[in-house]
Amino acid sequence: MKKYTIASLAAVGALALTACSGGANSAGNVAGEPVIDGTLNYAINDDPGSLFRLLNSSGTLPYITSWVYETLVFYNQDGKPQGRLATSWEETPTSLHFEIRDDAICSDGTPLTAETVANNFRWITDPANGSALAGLTVPTDTVVENDDTSVTLTTSTPNSFLMGSIGANPIYCQAALDDPESVKLGTNGTGMYKLVESVPGDHYTLERRDEYNWAPEGAPNGDTPGVPKNVVISVITNPSTRANMLLSGDLNIASVSASDAARVASTMSPAYAINLVTGGFVYSQAEGMPTADENVRIALTKALDLDALMAVNTEGKGKRAPRLAVVSPDICQYDAATPNLPSHDVAAAEKMLDEAGWVKGADGMRAKDGEPLELNFAWQTRWPENAATAEMIGEQWKAVGVKVNQEGSDYSAFAEKTSVPGAASKYDVMWIAPNYAVPDVLSNFFSGPAAPAGKNLGEVKNPEFTRLAEEASSFSGSDACPSWQAAENEMYRAADYVPFAMREDVVYGNGIARMFDDATLDQYFPSVILVK
Repeated sequence: MKKYTIASLAAVGALALTACSGGANSAGNVAGEPVIDGTLNYAINDDPGSLFRLLNSSGTLPYITSWVYETLVFYNQDGKPQGRLATSWEETPTSLHFEIRDDAICSDGTPLTAETVANNFRWITDPANGSALAGLTVPTDTVVENDDTSVTLTTSTPNSFLMGSIGANPIYCQAALDDPESVKLGTNGTGMYKLVESVPGDHYTLERRDEYNWAPEGAPNGDTPGVPKNVVISVITNPSTRANMLLSGDLNIASVSASDAARVASTMSPAYAINLVTGGFVYSQAEGMPTADENVRIALTKALDLDALMAVNTEGKGKRAPRLAVVSPDICQYDAATPNLPSHDVAAAEKMLDEAGWVKGADGMRAKDGEPLELNFAWQTRWPENAATAEMIGEQWKAVGVKVNQEGSDYSAFAEKTSVPGAASKYDVMWIAPNYAVPDVLSNFFSGPAAPAGKNLGEVKNPEFTRLAEEASSFSGSDACPSWQAAENEMYRAADYVPFAMREDVVYGNGIARMFDDATLDQYFPSVILVK
């Protein structure tokens, strides 16, 4: 059993489904004079939908909730857990025990208790609630116990990265758990900020809680010079607009596209940068779907030039995605995808489709027993390059006689239609590029039950992947990486999931300074201060 206690902190951060990282000035060497009680203007790429994290796994949502909600632990540059709402902890592959701090106050004025922390995990694991995090970051069989000062969680299934999954969940206050509708467009947490205005699709305004004084040692609190009084988070979908507003000073923080990066970088430095998988798709293996046939999946993948798709998806600034988990801290570092995904070979693809019974007709399109080889392809528009990438995929499949019906939609609509029961019987191919720091969480999208019991979008069935993933769960931390690599090897060889693009998501800052040098996982945005 490993036991940890709080150490002196030089950085703060929080693990989330999507995170930002990077370096900046230390607190003693901030360039510029702090702006007292200023307003920080920050842009996000799309609207996250409901603000209740326990029902919404949107990758955009943490950019709002991380200002408001605290986690039990966060991770430092070395990938080691540090305490936030937990003062100490013990962990095994099947259990976690947290001692809970007693001075955190919710934004509604009530004290945070160990019972409320425990109730967060009880809410997630209650099947009646349909939590998006059940089976994703919290095992569904988790047993939750608490006393006045501590919380203990146990699961019958060993998990290599239990702390990374459970310890990084945002903790909601009791009134939010009792009435989830109250935090659908509102907030109730123990963080430095609270939400004071929600205009979905346009902006969210946060206000500093000046009474906030329970930050980890070395982290900012309500009276730290330069900490913004208000934070306005605007939904700005056009990357060039974000770049223009950064350059004009109308925004303090925003990500920009590769095509805009050069002109922005000429006047300002990156504030954060992190690798993200941006391009990937899963084939349906639902009964009766043509892609349930492994040879068809391999053939379709061989028909694609994955390097060309990567170049389009990343505007020539990215790389092929090497594995499931690429977000820092990179506990596991290996390349399973590139050497194991079927290689580009159009002639071999055509031969395999012929042998599978899908033969070309007089019109050059393929059919089998009178049924056309027609793929319904659902993709989402979170990244502006996705549309061009999806079009190229369709063109390359059409070149080998496969008809493709394109169905693009924004993230919320995409998530709604692909996460419902029977989605894999409607869509043959679904765009999916989830990001998390550890592979066991991501594996839920490609194994186990489909909706509503699980997250397996394509109803993927790969017994060898499942066996090796279970083997990996008997190890803790980096010791599990060789088994996870072996598991992913099997998934890519069978063309169950095809991740093909990874790029550095760069967030630029104007009129801000970072307080810390070593926060590689820093969704704890209150560590940003305004300067002039």
